[in-house]
Amino acid sequence: MPVYQRPTLKRGEYKNFELGRHSAVIKKVKLAKTTTDKDKFIIIVKGKEGESGLYHLTFDTDFSELNMNYILASIEDNGYDIPKLDFGYNEETASFLEGKSVYIRVALSDWGGEEKPTLTEFLNEEEFEAEE
Repeated sequence: MPVYQRPTLKRGEYKNFELGRHSAVIKKVKLAKTTTDKDKFIIIVKGKEGESGLYHLTFDTDFSELNMNYILASIEDNGYDIPKLDFGYNEETASFLEGKSVYIRVALSDWGGEEKPTLTEFLNEEEFEAEE
């Protein structure tokens, strides 16, 4: 059981990741739909300092497979074996991703006219260590 640490954020308060690269953990993967009715995963990522971030992995796009493979490479580079699964839009894939350590990059993105730190991509270990 983890050691008790009094919460410093109010309920519902959100702490963004700082810009740059981070080690993190995939806490939850939700199956959802885009506004154009495409399948997507909403991937909730947590950092070591209580940060949170979201990543939307949309399926049936030109980059879906490549983005999934970067997520899997990041997981593999954190010491996990990648099983032989159909890594598509399904509960089995979502369950596999949950609880895995990953490397991420956070950059500024436009959210309704406001620039906010956003999880933009998953990194493999070589990319993670190469950045300063």
